[in-house]
Amino acid sequence: MSKNKGYRKIDTKNGLNIYEAVIEVGYDIDGKRKRIKRRHTGNNESAEMWYANLVKEYYHKSNKINITDMTFRDYSNLFIEKYCIPNVSKTTIKGYRGYLKFIIPLIGDYKLTSITTFMLDNMYQKLKKGQKGKELSSKTMVHYYDLISLMFKQARKWKFIEINPNDDATRPKLQKKKRNYYNMEQVQALFSALSQENIKYRTIITLTLVSGVRRAELCALRWSDVDFVNNTIYIDNSLKVIDGEVDEEHAKTDYSIRYIDIDNNTMELLKEYKKWQDGYMVYMGNKWQGTDRIFTDKYGKHIHPCTCNKILQKIITKYKLPHISFHELRHTCATLLNSQGVDPVTIKERLGHSNINITMDIYTHALEDNKKASVCVFEKLQNNTISSDKTPVMAQNYGTTQ
Repeated sequence: MSKNKGYRKIDTKNGLNIYEAVIEVGYDIDGKRKRIKRRHTGNNESAEMWYANLVKEYYHKSNKINITDMTFRDYSNLFIEKYCIPNVSKTTIKGYRGYLKFIIPLIGDYKLTSITTFMLDNMYQKLKKGQKGKELSSKTMVHYYDLISLMFKQARKWKFIEINPNDDATRPKLQKKKRNYYNMEQVQALFSALSQENIKYRTIITLTLVSGVRRAELCALRWSDVDFVNNTIYIDNSLKVIDGEVDEEHAKTDYSIRYIDIDNNTMELLKEYKKWQDGYMVYMGNKWQGTDRIFTDKYGKHIHPCTCNKILQKIITKYKLPHISFHELRHTCATLLNSQGVDPVTIKERLGHSNINITMDIYTHALEDNKKASVCVFEKLQNNTISSDKTPVMAQNYGTTQ
């Protein structure tokens, strides 16, 4: 078969010819040629029809890509491949892909250079309506806005566009959500319930509550991170599970890398738990596949982060405690520390916040309670002064002022 036809016969099998075609589908953004190979089994007539359909299918891709012709859909693929994969976590990428699934149908077919601020504002209004009539939260809308802003910012850095149309788009107003947390009495009720549970449940929840660690940080902990001499735990990793695969990474910021001081009771609980785990490892024998992780599944492998919340909800339901999520144990830790007079900077360092404003913003409810309590300080002082003296000071001096 002639090469001029764009395909050639490469073999014969069972009385039929096998044809191969190499189709040029243009160049990627780096200038590399892109080709695809396709094969067909049949006779000369069917091969001609097959190749004609191939040409029709791929013709629009056969020319070199011009940046000015790049659609937002094309750019989104490039953004994930060239910017996200080298720079951000798998968890973040998964989130971006989830948001783009709803963005692409709205602006995906527009040229990147033709997208305007008006178009983006209109897109945000449509996105906010959500699916099946359920309006999206302000937090979700901010996530959409921030992703679009980042994408156009990067496009401008790559010189694909001259201005970022999202700069003048209306940013969704984030509505502050009241944080849920346990007060002192509720924490005591939780500890009382835990005292009747197995050592693993007790240790997972207690360590989280007193340290304020994130769930992913807890799951990444290893025994080598525990200092039983100085009563500290070292946080520098986080563990997440993305589509069934473990995604363990070092802390994103220097602030997340930290030593956390732990009280004696909790350290004793950790020792008791380790003793139990050592015995369990012997019991499992060759079935144990673990390494140095503190919290594991029954075979010693990593514990799934979702398991932590399941454990907490099981206990809450069993003992009829107020509903609280596993992450809100972290809020509870900070709130109780604040109520006992621990300053926000110390709380910030314990929780690994990168900015004191994050701490102040999240725990405004606790700070407001402290403001109200501070009013009573002077009232108590005045009451004590008055009650300790039969004649008030002002009454003693009344009439003697010149």
